[in-house]
Order: sequence, then structure tokens, then C-alpha cells
Amino acid sequence: MALPEVLVRDLQSAGYYPQLTQGILTDSLFGEPVLSHFVHIDTHVDIESIHRHVTAFVLTETRLLLAHVDDDPAVAPGGKARAVTSSEDIELERLGTVMVGRTFADPASYTPGEAPVEVSLTLSWGAARRIEAFPETCGDPDCMGDHGYGGSTFAEDVVLRVSAEAEGQAAVDRIAAFADRLRQAVFHARLRSRR
Repeated sequence: MALPEVLVRDLQSAGYYPQLTQGILTDSLFGEPVLSHFVHIDTHVDIESIHRHVTAFVLTETRLLLAHVDDDPAVAPGGKARAVTSSEDIELERLGTVMVGRTFADPASYTPGEAPVEVSLTLSWGAARRIEAFPETCGDPDCMGDHGYGGSTFAEDVVLRVSAEAEGQAAVDRIAAFADRLRQAVFHARLRSRR
């Protein structure tokens, strides 16, 4: 099954092993047509190296497919580059959270239909949890007693932020359109599962 041309173009524009990512997606779609997609490239720079990462979000009628390609951190200095891949299928009705945040540049002059300058997409289906812990206190600044720890757990499997300043307005528009399509698909999948 061939991938849609626009998805292939977006993978090529990302410029990070596009043929490898195409192969992962083709192998994972099992013949299902692509309804919508978003390709996100991320680069992290530290003192010793540059790490690249691409994630392709692909929506089908029944699931959300996530395909990741990362630089392999285990490559010896001067060694040949390697990539680590993974793919994950999430049934649409299993998505517990599809949260879309939008930032607008000048809210006082907002007009209906105006595009946001930043979009964040948070997806949760129970695969990963984040824990925030902190030492408890009694409120007495001179108290030396051990009051234990408190904290919270958060289901947070994917958090994606796209900003016009960093990725350009076209990328913000694409993630906004993908997020809307995903929310609609999840809504309809939940309705079908209740029947």
C-alpha cells in the first residue's frame, strides 16, 4: 500500500531518514487508508552531540499510529550512524485524553476563525504516567520533623507543542487541523463503542 503523497512529502521535508519512516508506516498500516497525519521533527543539542527525533502521527478509521525514529545514542564516536525505531497503535476509543491547547497572539482583537500562533496536543491512553513528588511540610519554618512526601501522578503519553516562532505558522495550522480531525474521530469511535 502506498502512502499518500502529502505524507511522503512531509516526511521528506522533515529530512530525517524519510525512507525508513515511510517503511515503518507502510508496514504498520495493514492496508488501512490514512485519514490525516502530522510529522514532527525534534532536535536536541547538548555539549557533545546533536540528537534528532521524528514522530509521525497517522490517523486511520480505527486507530492512531505513532511511528518514532531516533538517533541511536549507543554509537561509538566516529562510528556509523544508526537509528532506533518504534511504532505504536492506539485504538481510537482507548484514547482517554485528547487535549488541545491554543495560544492566540492578540486576544483583545480576536475574530472568529483566526489561527492560533501555538498549538499543544496532549494524548493519554495509559501507557505512561508521570509522577511529581515533593517533601511535605507542616507550615512551621523552624520544624525539623520528617513529614514524608506528597505528590501526584499524571497520565501523559504524548505531549506535542508546535509554535509559529519555532516551526512556522504553516506547521501550527497543520497540527491544528490534525488535532481537530483526531478529536472528531475519537468522539465518533466512542459513540460507536457504546452502541
